Amino acid sequence: MSNKVRTAVVGLRMGLAHAKAYAAVDNAELTHVVDLDAELAEQVAGELGCAHTTDWESILDEVDAISFATPHHLHHSQALKAIRAGKHVLMEKPLANSEAECQELISAAQEHDVRLMIAYVVRYLPAIRQLKALLDSGEYGTPISIQGWVRAHLEPRPPDSWFSRRATLGGGVLFSHGCHYIDILLYLFGDPTQVAHVGTRNGTEWLEGEGTSHAILRFPNGVIGSLMSSWGIVAPRSPARYQIHTTTGVLQLNNDMWTIEWTTPDGETEVLHSRPEDARPNVQYEVEHFLASIESGQSPETDGVEALRSHRAIWDMYAGDDLNAGGVR
Repeated sequence: MSNKVRTAVVGLRMGLAHAKAYAAVDNAELTHVVDLDAELAEQVAGELGCAHTTDWESILDEVDAISFATPHHLHHSQALKAIRAGKHVLMEKPLANSEAECQELISAAQEHDVRLMIAYVVRYLPAIRQLKALLDSGEYGTPISIQGWVRAHLEPRPPDSWFSRRATLGGGVLFSHGCHYIDILLYLFGDPTQVAHVGTRNGTEWLEGEGTSHAILRFPNGVIGSLMSSWGIVAPRSPARYQIHTTTGVLQLNNDMWTIEWTTPDGETEVLHSRPEDARPNVQYEVEHFLASIESGQSPETDGVEALRSHRAIWDMYAGDDLNAGGVR
């Protein structure tokens, strides 16, 4: 009898990387891919050697774990149904669009003894792990501030699209995309003691929520963080993904999400981490962690409780921003 975890992926626009990761590892069997676009599901199934369907509920008896990469407002109902059926769940961010829904999922996973993990893919990248180790070592001075940049340009969606509406997206660019990088700030420095946020729809008028976001956080150790997130930047030229200024220099995570550089006050730069020859696709790192948590019975690092930390930080930011103050928590 195979000990492989039988997996399925629901939603193949964002979930295609999940499907490829399950197909690539030794301890999982990708049994099904699911999408409302039947032609897409059939195409991906043919490429990856698995079955396909448009109805994920019809395959519940044939899988042990499910990745959901579906519209945000569906996360709660879909995950709850899967958890109650005894299935482990890897949920693309966000966990859900309100705190009450998140709490219900956390409780259900505990009650049914299944692993619930949010797909905070950035958290599991080797460079992020190394960045935390470098900071924790104390060898690079005391952190003063950290700046982050997440910039892209999205084509407008129709006004009735779930992606365009704040109620179904859950907010704007900060909640939907910047959440990955807020999670990293909390991973590095803990829960913030003070937050602030301003957003604008300029350049992304098709969105009800903010398309460009500036977030500020203060942490218990005195570090101040800022994150600029945007879907409206037509000529992205970010200096880096993160710059962490310390009392003795600056640590920089480059936009390739692999290279960490250390620069001293005299301008000397040293590469502390770079892409290894055996690097795997980004999503594979989080999928491997998810499968390991299933096998060990241990809660995944980015479980529901951990995901709620970053969600709460963003909801606190939105509460003080006129553009999003009426949002749901």
